[in-house]
Amino acid sequence: MGSGFFVLTNCRHFAGNEEANLNFIELFHRGGPLLYPLFLCSFVAVTIFLERLWSLRKKKVIPKGFIEKLAQYVSVGKIEEALAVCDQNRRSTLARVARAGLIQIGESPEMIRFMIGEIGGQEAVGLEKNQRILATIAYIAPLLGLLGTVSGMIKAFEVISHQSVGDPALLAGGISEALITTAAGLVIAIPVVIMHKIVQGRADNLSLELEKESVTLTEHLIKFTQKKQEENLEVKHNNPKARSI
Repeated sequence: MGSGFFVLTNCRHFAGNEEANLNFIELFHRGGPLLYPLFLCSFVAVTIFLERLWSLRKKKVIPKGFIEKLAQYVSVGKIEEALAVCDQNRRSTLARVARAGLIQIGESPEMIRFMIGEIGGQEAVGLEKNQRILATIAYIAPLLGLLGTVSGMIKAFEVISHQSVGDPALLAGGISEALITTAAGLVIAIPVVIMHKIVQGRADNLSLELEKESVTLTEHLIKFTQKKQEENLEVKHNNPKARSI
């Protein structure tokens, strides 16, 4: 008796799951062809969101202790070692900015500031990658849902014009399509707006920190360059032959 009840319960559970799956598939088909682009939009949005979360990790953009280690090498004139540290972290945004400044050692402070600012600006733009796609999906998803609403209502009125209201089932088909696509558009758009804001906020914070670290790096490089220039002037001043050359 107990085993029979167990089997009956499992059968009912399986039947309930199968019915739920069929209901979902049925709703998807009732929603009409516009549910396919809406489904594609949701897939693209989730993919971009996960990729941005992975790419906008702080330890990847601004490695911990990177500037301090670089400053130690620069302060003692070990520029090659500093460049090697940048190459070891070449996937880091800050490392690419730092390398652009290091190769300008010996140039004027204005040139160092220009190169770090130029590369830093380019890298900051890279932090905003694919944000426009998320914003576009958040914008067009409700519009696609609205288009499905219009399409469903057109079908409903066509039924009324041809068959009056004699068959409610045919009339309900167009109305259900209108409601399903509207709901689908909103269900997709609302989370995508949240995803976009999360990604945008993280990119803005990292961009600000990148700017601060770039300013610190610029100060170290300019300080070393000025120190080197002063040493060269002192050598020329103390060496008459070098002065004459």
